[in-house]
This record gives sequence, structure tokens and C-alpha cells, in this order.
Amino acid sequence: MRYLANEMSKAERSVFEIELSLDDDLFAVFENFKTIWINYPDSKLTKTTTSFGQIIKKHNKPVKEKSVKGSLNYKVLLSTALLFVFCTFFYFVTIPNSHYNNHKTATKGERLTFTLPDSSTVILNSGSEVKYSSDFGKQRDIWLKGEAFFKVTKNINSPFTVHTNDFDVKVLGTEFNVNGSAINQTISLSKGKVNVLLKESKDEINLLPNEELVWNAKTKCVIKRNFNVNKILAWKDNILLLDDVKIEDALPKINQFYGVNFVIKDAVIANMHIKGAFKNQSIDDFITSLEFILDVSITKTIQNNFEIAKYHEH
Repeated sequence: MRYLANEMSKAERSVFEIELSLDDDLFAVFENFKTIWINYPDSKLTKTTTSFGQIIKKHNKPVKEKSVKGSLNYKVLLSTALLFVFCTFFYFVTIPNSHYNNHKTATKGERLTFTLPDSSTVILNSGSEVKYSSDFGKQRDIWLKGEAFFKVTKNINSPFTVHTNDFDVKVLGTEFNVNGSAINQTISLSKGKVNVLLKESKDEINLLPNEELVWNAKTKCVIKRNFNVNKILAWKDNILLLDDVKIEDALPKINQFYGVNFVIKDAVIANMHIKGAFKNQSIDDFITSLEFILDVSITKTIQNNFEIAKYHEH
């Protein structure tokens, strides 16, 4: 409201306040927009807007004196709506895109390693992405979608914060893994110390080395436990680790790792267990290994889609 008030002349503001007191519907709309406006903070960026008078001149022709009241109601409502639509657009489109203007994405089947402006290292898992600002060294905030490993350069004057839709992870300098791509979302700490803020409950939980936090996005259940660093972080070294799991349960991990889609048509095969560490194997090498271990036949159906079936000797 402060920008609308600043752009009005005293006469326009007086007429506007009179109209609000006379028209209950207009007042309700005004209060609605006012509540939305107050709940969004000021931006440090310069804001420009069109004055009340300019909007009226642009969108309405001059009217005769006898029809001033009805026309003014329309003008005030239109002006208010236009100003708030502009401001809402500014906050939700202009600011986020200009603030987080660096974007990194790991394609399907890729592990992408890169260095941030503060010398911190990030390894993105297949199909994951991050966004951060150009002035990252001043305020170290990064948005993550998917899974990533962070090796953070220590800076006690500037905390490093990883944001996801469901939680924030704040550190000073440490090594940790964040996986927000599954129903069971995890923060796994290998070195240092992290603070996790769960956005929904506002709970804050600290983690020490070899501890991880598991948050179930469906049940909202939170578990804090110890974990095996080598198993959880194997992916960042381009190792697909399958630790004695049913092949149907392993498929999501396999599909993400290689950026493909394996399908099982046979219930017996689906319940077979697999155990192994597949390091630096191409998709073709992995298929050869899988066929040998499970005694199955794997056929490519369409691009990046494979069907696992029983092996039949010819």
C-alpha cells in the first residue's frame, strides 16, 4: 500500500478513501490486496510504478460530472487491481529470476562437478539442479532440486545454506549430502556440523558426523540415525552400489543413475536379490553384468527403455 499511497495526490487519496467508506465490495477488495501486500517484504531492488492519475488517463476517457461516482468506482478498482497485479508480478517473477541467476543442471545419467564462487565444491546427481546468485560470496544461499554432495569452504561470517521445498540446511564449513528427490528425503553429514530447519514444523535439528536426518514427505515422520558414509556417498564417485536388495526395489536407483528406464515383466525376476558395486560402468557394461548376475535377458524397446525378461536359450 505504501507505493500506491506515495503515487496518489492528496485529492486523489481523499476521493479514494471516501469511495472505500461508501462501497463495501470495493473495501473488501482493498483489504484483501492490502493483506497480501503487507505480508511480502521490501526488495532492495528499485521499484517503479505508474501513478493513480496516469492509470486513469490511460485506461479511461473523460466522463461527465453527473456520472463521476459510478465511473470513479470502476477507475479506483481498476487502478488498485492493476497496481497490485504489477507488484505481485514483480515479486514472483522479476526478483527470483534476477536473484538466483546462475543455474546448473546434471543431465540424466550424469554426475556434474563444479566450483562455486566461494571455492565450495558441488557434485550434482543425475537429473538434479541448483540455482544461486552472482553475489554468492556475500550471501551463500543455494536452491537444490534433486540430490547433491556439498564440500563447503569454511566462512564463519557467511553461513552456507541449502534450500529445498521442505527444509533448509545451514552450515559454516563441512561435507554433506542432500537428497530431496525421493519420498524419504535425507541430509547425510560426513564431516563438520549442520543445522536442519524443517519448514512445515519449524523444528531445528543438529547433525554430527556420520548422522543423517530422514524426513518422509508423506507421513511427515522424522528420523535421526547413523549411516554408512561409503554406501550413501558412493554415487558421487560414479559407483552404483546395490546392497542385497530386490531388483524391483533397486530399479529407481538404477534408473536415476543411468538416466534410463528398466521394466520387469516377470514377478520371479522382480523378487530376485542383487548385490554389487558397479564403478565407472557404461550402460552397456552394466546391462552385460546384470544379465550375467541374474541370468536374464535385457532388450532395448524404445530409446532409453529396457525390458528385463527370463533368459531363453535358442
